[in-house]
Order: sequence, then C-alpha cells, then structure tokens
Amino acid sequence: MKQAAVLGHPVSHSKSPVLHQRAYQLLGADLSYEAIDLEPGQSAAHIARLRTEDWAGCSVTMPLKDVFLPYMDEVSTRVQRLSALNTIVVRDDGTLFGENTDVDGLIRAVQDFSQAPCGQAMILGSGNTALAALQACAELGVQQVFLVVRSLRSASRALDLANELSLNPVFHEISGITEEVGAQLRELPLVFSTLPPRAADTWVSTLGPGTGILLDVAYDPWPSQLAKNWAGPVISGLHMLVHQAVEQVRLFAHEAWDEQRRVDVTNAMFDSLGLTRHQ
Repeated sequence: MKQAAVLGHPVSHSKSPVLHQRAYQLLGADLSYEAIDLEPGQSAAHIARLRTEDWAGCSVTMPLKDVFLPYMDEVSTRVQRLSALNTIVVRDDGTLFGENTDVDGLIRAVQDFSQAPCGQAMILGSGNTALAALQACAELGVQQVFLVVRSLRSASRALDLANELSLNPVFHEISGITEEVGAQLRELPLVFSTLPPRAADTWVSTLGPGTGILLDVAYDPWPSQLAKNWAGPVISGLHMLVHQAVEQVRLFAHEAWDEQRRVDVTNAMFDSLGLTRHQ
C-alpha cells in the first residue's frame, strides 16, 4: 500500500484525511492517507522519506507551501509563477513533481455556483492564497482585478503577478477606502476573500454587503462575519478544499482514477464533510 499525507503545522484540524480516505475507498485505490505535523526544519528529512519509501504524494499546507520548492525535481507552470505549491507528487520513477491545485479548487468552487463569464473580480488579501486567486481569475477570463490589502508595501508579489497575468490591477488599502469606492466594490460580481480566519472581521463595516458571489476561503468559524454580512451568494472555503483535494486524488491515485467518475468522487467527498454541493 502506498502512502500519502497532508503536511503542515498545526495540522490536527485538517479535514484532508476524511476527504482523501473517502475518495480512495470509492475508487478502490490501495492508498493510505494521514495527517503529519511537520515544521519547516523537518522538510529535508521528510523529502528523504518520499524518495526512499513507498509514497504516492503529499498535500502541503501552511507554513510549508514555499518550503518544499527547492526539493522538487520539476514543478508546474503554475508553481513557477506562484512560487508556492500545495501538492507533491511522487512519480513512478521516484522523481518529485510540485503542483498547485488551490487554483483548481477556487475555479471549480465558483463554477459550481455560476458558469457566467465575469469581467471583474475583487481579492481580499495578498498572501499565497491571493496569488492562487489571481491565477484562478486569469483562467476564469477575468479582465480586471481589484485587490484590497492591509498594506500596499506587503503586496508587491501580488502586484507583480497581477501585471504578469494582464489583470489590470487596481489596489486599495482597506484603511483608505472611501464610501464612494466601497459602493463600487460592493457591486463587483466575484469576490475572493483569502484572509485567515477572523482577519476580515474588522473589514466588514468598510466592505459592506456585497452583491456578487463571495468565496471566503476561511471556513472555521463558519459563517464568518464577512459571510454573515454578505448580500450575494456565499461559498464556504470547504467547497474550495474539496475541489482542490479531488485534483490531488487524481494525481496520487492515477492508476485507479477514472475521469468519468469525477462527479461521483467529488460528490462523495462533499458528503464526507456533510456538505451539499451547489450545482
């Protein structure tokens, strides 16, 4: 039996084992999956395990998304662009491939709620998940992105990527948003909040009740204050979590994977968390 795991610190709260175990059971894949608490200083030792033991791959969460990059034999174009991975695939020849399925999670979660083209979007935050959201916007056909951040000085990577992706970025510091600008932002059709849990609580009064689709990646506690105050459709970060995990299952259990069963696998993973998939 091959091994797989989610790596992070802390990681005991992770829902990934429930998701992956349900998928492998459904597919009949001979794979185990567990949560491993791993700090950055332990990364080299774990890479040695991946290269010498029978592993299929690992899901990677905070604070390790950039730590493992130097150890990869190859990374996807996305990972090159974002400088962050959330997936390590141990290939059949033993080489390690880095991928970022957070982008897939964001895209597919939005598409569950709407297939309509979207010309503009807003992203709250400028960290690694915001970079994934920028990539998702580009793949969704968004033409202009509004980024709301705490400080422009800490958002240089997001600005560079937005320009690289030709997303015509407009940046706002949350403290400098006027009522007029706030009213414009509330009408945007798509919003990604990439802020950590509770970090958006103090932004609610400024942002107000937006009318577009809100995907809030923070899902504990849920609903967030931002979600409670939102006037439009709200997507929990758990929906993103499921969809990005489906892509990891496809990569880890490639021998058992059947693309025609994607819907069955996805719905089973939603069921494992007690979620109803919006389709």
